[in-house]
Amino acid sequence: MTNIYNKTEMPLVFAVDDNYAPFLCVALRSIIDNASTDYYYKVHVLNTGICEENKKRIISIAEEFSDDLSVEYVDVANRMDEIKDKTALRDYYTNAIYYRIFIPSLFPQYDKILYLDSDLIFLDDISKLYNAELGDNVFGAVHEEAMSHFDVFGEYAEEFLDVPRMEYFNSGLLLINTKEYIKENVEQKFIDLMLAHKFEVAPDQDYLNVICKGRVKLLDVGWNKTPIPEKHFNDEDVKIIHYKLNFKPWHYDDVRYQEAFWKYAEKTPFYKDLLKMRDAYTKEEKERDGIAFINLLKMARRYIVSKNNYKRLKMQKATF
Repeated sequence: MTNIYNKTEMPLVFAVDDNYAPFLCVALRSIIDNASTDYYYKVHVLNTGICEENKKRIISIAEEFSDDLSVEYVDVANRMDEIKDKTALRDYYTNAIYYRIFIPSLFPQYDKILYLDSDLIFLDDISKLYNAELGDNVFGAVHEEAMSHFDVFGEYAEEFLDVPRMEYFNSGLLLINTKEYIKENVEQKFIDLMLAHKFEVAPDQDYLNVICKGRVKLLDVGWNKTPIPEKHFNDEDVKIIHYKLNFKPWHYDDVRYQEAFWKYAEKTPFYKDLLKMRDAYTKEEKERDGIAFINLLKMARRYIVSKNNYKRLKMQKATF
């Protein structure tokens, strides 16, 4: 698909609310600064309401680079009405994490769509990622490092979700094979599984891993690198940084790869707001983050031994 600029159109989808609007703006700036001139980046922002001021700030990036990128806001409020009372959330999560399940039905005109969390920074040309061959896989995605770095999460994946820890993927970056997604009816399977079982450790991510087990092409970890130090990973291979968990440079001043975030943040209209956000983050809030992470570890352990253990229930059902 080409456009008026005679460039190949690449669809990128983000899902945000006002809280994550600043990070989306920073992510877009990093995409543009590393983009191939052969592509036109069609950005679709899924939301259920973003204030006009934040919309204007984000649009300013598109206006500055109008030959390369455009931004379209897509209201998914009606779609969310169907499931919003059924979703599981914890800590800082909002219902925005569930928007991504609607992407293929919203944009069936694309063979492939790249879904991206807004807390990503891009250090390489994203077209290299988009052009990965998926075959008949539903997704191209990257292994969730937390599953191999923290043993309890790996055990949770294997003993509760019945997904091998090294095959468990992070849903913050999904190269979606639209045809296969629709063919496999993933959207409805997601809703059905959510109604039948409550997964709270990594809400949307857990459901997608269970549903798409064995149908995911695992990509190089450099395409979705958490700021977790790994002795077998070369920092020169970082292509996309994902500031998830407690690795957020807008809250902490000692985050690995934080210089990349601030490099691009400085080029956006949100820069001063982000500095204020970091400087205003209190010691009590940081302590709260630490407690929340410990509680998450405990939650994973509780799910493993729960009488409602998904893996055991599935095995019991299979014996009947």
